[in-house]
Amino acid sequence: MNPENEFGYKVRQVLNLGTEKLGLDLAKRLQAARQQALERQRMPIRGLHLAGTGHFIAESMLSHGRIIFATLALCVGASGTYVWNLYDQAAENAEIDSALLADDLPPAAYLDHGFRAWLDRSSQSSQ
Repeated sequence: MNPENEFGYKVRQVLNLGTEKLGLDLAKRLQAARQQALERQRMPIRGLHLAGTGHFIAESMLSHGRIIFATLALCVGASGTYVWNLYDQAAENAEIDSALLADDLPPAAYLDHGFRAWLDRSSQSSQ
């Protein structure tokens, strides 16, 4: 038996001992008040019909909160890396375009197959 149930049991015993000393008139009034409270409890209370729903939602969100947070962090990180790489690639392309435009060779020379073969040979010899 857990401590809460034990405490409730002890309180009930003390209250039961006190009821023996009550008069008959007072006992009847207490019984009537108890019945009235039970009747009110059975009546539906407006506004509380969704009270359990909020608790259920909070419990499910808290139990899955770590997984949701980790997934969200992973998605943000992956998206951030993708965008960072896009900007890095754009910067590299801009640098290559600037070098091509500033060079003395015309752009058609870069399309020549012989130039590409010479470029490949010269880059292999420099390594």
